[in-house]
Amino acid sequence: MKKILATIMGVCMLGMCCITGCNETPPPNPDENNPNNNNPNQNVTTEGQPVGNEIQKDRDSLDFVFNSLYKPTTFVDATSGFNSAEDVKGGRFFINGKYYDKLSSVGSRQDVKVELYNDSNAMMINVAAGMAFTLPSTEVEADYTIANYRTQYKFDNSVLTFSAEEQNPYTALADGWYVYINEWAIRHLVNMKYYENQNLTLLNEDSLGFDITPVGANGTSDGTRAYPTVKQGDLTFRPGFEVYRFDIEINDPGETEYPFYNIGIIHEKDAIKKAAFFVLKSKENKAAVRDEILKSWRVLTAKGKPRNYFENKDPVPDPHWNAETKAFFEQFSTQKTKSWGVFSYSMPGDVGNLHPGEGSYDSYLKASLGIQNYIENEIWGGKKYDVYMTYTHLGTGAADNPNRTPHYYPVDMSRALAGGNGFNGKPALEFTYQYTTNNNLVDQEISPMFDIMRGKFDDYFKRLAEDIKKYEQPIMFRLNNEMNTDWTSYSGIMNLLDPDIFTSTWRRLYNIFIENGVDNVIWVWNPIAESAPYSGWGEDLCYFPGFDCVQLLGGTSYEFNNYTGDAMTQYTSFKEHYSRLYDKNKNYFSKWSMIIGEFACGSGGNATGELGRNRAAQAEYVKGMFEELNAEDPAPYAQQIKGLIWFNCNDYSGSQITNRLRFAMTPEFDIFNRKEKYDDLTDTWAAFKEGFANAAKLGA
Repeated sequence: MKKILATIMGVCMLGMCCITGCNETPPPNPDENNPNNNNPNQNVTTEGQPVGNEIQKDRDSLDFVFNSLYKPTTFVDATSGFNSAEDVKGGRFFINGKYYDKLSSVGSRQDVKVELYNDSNAMMINVAAGMAFTLPSTEVEADYTIANYRTQYKFDNSVLTFSAEEQNPYTALADGWYVYINEWAIRHLVNMKYYENQNLTLLNEDSLGFDITPVGANGTSDGTRAYPTVKQGDLTFRPGFEVYRFDIEINDPGETEYPFYNIGIIHEKDAIKKAAFFVLKSKENKAAVRDEILKSWRVLTAKGKPRNYFENKDPVPDPHWNAETKAFFEQFSTQKTKSWGVFSYSMPGDVGNLHPGEGSYDSYLKASLGIQNYIENEIWGGKKYDVYMTYTHLGTGAADNPNRTPHYYPVDMSRALAGGNGFNGKPALEFTYQYTTNNNLVDQEISPMFDIMRGKFDDYFKRLAEDIKKYEQPIMFRLNNEMNTDWTSYSGIMNLLDPDIFTSTWRRLYNIFIENGVDNVIWVWNPIAESAPYSGWGEDLCYFPGFDCVQLLGGTSYEFNNYTGDAMTQYTSFKEHYSRLYDKNKNYFSKWSMIIGEFACGSGGNATGELGRNRAAQAEYVKGMFEELNAEDPAPYAQQIKGLIWFNCNDYSGSQITNRLRFAMTPEFDIFNRKEKYDDLTDTWAAFKEGFANAAKLGA
């Protein structure tokens, strides 16, 4: 967890479905204010009919697109053989989720994508986003499933991910584009240490077309940023445009499907917001293809609304589950009550600390049980944990480093602290597992994702699978939470701007678990509330691994409550956070259950003011939370929430507390010897006791 924003909001957790080749009738009118609605209005459609994804030949439609959709010269591209409408031999007309056989107009509430084909090339026109470019192929398979965030095109043993970007939050700054592109896109791509650590080769290091400012003696590259930066991109590649190009090879690729990445970012020189991101991955170096795509890219006037397209699917129980896990999942997903837990400590996972009597095992167990009992009896008034949550990560060092210190699954401590199956009166285990070497320290420029793709962790994952199976009880397995960020080593920004690396490595672990007979794992997909980087390509939906290997939604939404003014009027309530979350998800996951994987309302850190200054607002947040959860007729968002995990840990900057989230601690159980004791949160504790007492009366 990294809390860099004080206003993290609800998680948008959505899923994917294939929409090409549909032959259904147009869906009914939607909520027109929801750009992601998968039932968009079709009332401005032409006389055309929905068809499959075959190329259409209707001459009037092709002429309309080339000559009348925009100015007659807009799509002239002599280099690609599009000199006039006569050069267009066929096309596809994607309108609000389906291909149509004709197109003669575009309405303000339509999402229109057009593919025009000549004898050798295909022009991709994203009308809703206001951009177009040309691909060097006449056999293109387009995926518009999450077209509001990105589109993908398969052609010639390659996959191109395109996203139209205009989310730069720094437009008020004179150097707003510079801040955005360095912080939220290329900060690792311009760091040679990144390539060395991941065994990647930057093929065009000597011809990038821009200068990289390294980190200096003061620890920054520009007086602010502690990573290499670029003052401006290549201004010579295409006059009037600023371009960033990276040609990368994954060395020793192993089973990596696409070992070559040709990345291109382009915007008009004076545009501070609107830009295009192209990530072309292939079986060979296709820098020349990427260059031609960048040269063909053009900005149009956006018309209509971009959308995402999904089915509102039910969660699918994993067919590999044992009877106990099936029963727990059914009980958890249908319960009217809420399952509560707290995260305070990770369980030790390194060799020499896994079993009673070894290393720090006994001290960790004593502290964990101590703080659990303290919270249950002193803070919660006798309410017991329903869920015990902990973390483990891969460990330190590369997979093939003989000195690597791996982290293993703590079977014994899991049994001691959890061991529940939903029916035996013990806490169920939520186990958060992370593909990271050392608690997401991305500034070390280390990502294990490439070695995972290479297969170098397979034996280790087999051991993990065997140990998890030994636990026997159901596990809510929260893999790689907060992936849609810039602070996790499994994020897209750390992995060549490609969230598909996340989904492929998720599925790799899932398959290893199945191959080794794991039958007690419920997979939890848990993005963070507000995606960072600010982009379509980095949105949480891009990281969804598939309905067959996810069964629960996870939510992460913090109210840091660090305000220096009147926090009582500034903080965002539990209701605001999670009703917003539900509204974003309801068209896609209305029948899914959610566990809030971690959340809290802080009481004010001393890095920004007096420690604990906003504890009254924290208590009001907790009171309001229970009013929503214990309501006689709870709102739909509250009904969807089945479990909640309070994050009983603070964020620190040195010895200063930045976000004071911990609501319970006593020095006797303080593993890290910070000598903290919280006795000023009595109103917060009282709100918990009252909330649990009311829940017991109401059966909520």
